[in-house]
Amino acid sequence: MATYTTNGGIKKIATGDESGTWGTSTNTNFDIIDRITNGVGSITLTGTTHTLTTSDGTLSDGMFKVLVLGGSPSGTNTITVAPNDAQKLYFIKNGSGQDAVISQGSGANVTVPNGESRIVYCDGAGAGAAVADISSDFGALVASNNLSDLASATTALTNLGLTATATELNYNDINTLGTNQASKVVTTDASGNTKFPDNYNAYFGDSADLQIYHSSSDNNTYIIEGGSGSLVIAADQLYVQNAARSETKALFTTDGGVSLRYNDVEKFQTTSTGIDVTGTAVTDGVTVDGTLDIEEVFEKVVTFTGTTGTITFDVMGQGIFYGTANQTANRAINFSNVNSNLAIGQSVTATIAVTQGSTAYYLSAYQVDGSTVTPKWSGGSAPTGGNASGIDVYTFTIIKTADATFTVLASQTQFA
Repeated sequence: MATYTTNGGIKKIATGDESGTWGTSTNTNFDIIDRITNGVGSITLTGTTHTLTTSDGTLSDGMFKVLVLGGSPSGTNTITVAPNDAQKLYFIKNGSGQDAVISQGSGANVTVPNGESRIVYCDGAGAGAAVADISSDFGALVASNNLSDLASATTALTNLGLTATATELNYNDINTLGTNQASKVVTTDASGNTKFPDNYNAYFGDSADLQIYHSSSDNNTYIIEGGSGSLVIAADQLYVQNAARSETKALFTTDGGVSLRYNDVEKFQTTSTGIDVTGTAVTDGVTVDGTLDIEEVFEKVVTFTGTTGTITFDVMGQGIFYGTANQTANRAINFSNVNSNLAIGQSVTATIAVTQGSTAYYLSAYQVDGSTVTPKWSGGSAPTGGNASGIDVYTFTIIKTADATFTVLASQTQFA
């Protein structure tokens, strides 16, 4: 007498059975096996319940491997797998418009939401049979819908924690970006130019030692070397030019000179023997350690109109002090800013010219930084008068011999 497999309902023909009909039963068995292994069945649901039956020896819906749920159920539809002692593995795609609950016994059930798919197995444990969703064991990839949501790329990317769009992820050449894309700040245009917006830095070095950025607050561009090393610019010829690259401001040449320019005209150049300056050099002071070769000197003359009182001669302000008004009294002269500007062993020469009327007066008292000094006069004697209706010129050479200590050499020349 024939029996049947528990899970698939395949007929097991007994020895000597079905003489003349054995082929029919065998062909049915092959059809059952085909349905169990690869069959896809469309299951039409109605109402809220449906029984998925596996009938022994007969092709039935419960034998399909893949169940495609359709129909028009009136609500959540409970699909009962029968018999409850048959173990089953189903791939289920629910397009019925309602959720489907897969049940076999009093044990656990599995819900397949509308529009989704599940892989479930029924344990065939009889009255207490349970159904399990083994697709949930595939991990977060499916359970969290990270990549399984093919209908919504945006949702899938969000679940993966990505801020870029699917379009951006599909770029295989950064040169095609062209503009700022979504969360991107630094972009490259079609010409291969990398663009950094205002206030975004390009960092170089593990500790961002070198920074390059453009500030929108002051419209300036900054190159900052903030590390422990130095910023080295290396070139055999280094040019500093204007933005249009039409003028050179400075040129540094290996084994050659340094050229500094004004309006693209060279004004300062280093040479193998020193420097060459074209034009006028204005300095606050000059220290020459060696021979000074001067072709011509122009001294600064400052005029004054006072005719009485102490004359203050600032040695840092002029070379010649010229009184243009007729003097009306003998006068004292004080040379200021001497001690603070002269080193011991240095000297300064000052000239003062005073205009005399019909009555001549002269310089009768002498001070350096407010302290009285006694000059040593050319000819051995201090003047006792001036040159009426002329100009008297006094020349003083002040030599610093110690701190606030001076030897003063003086002369008076009368010009009629």
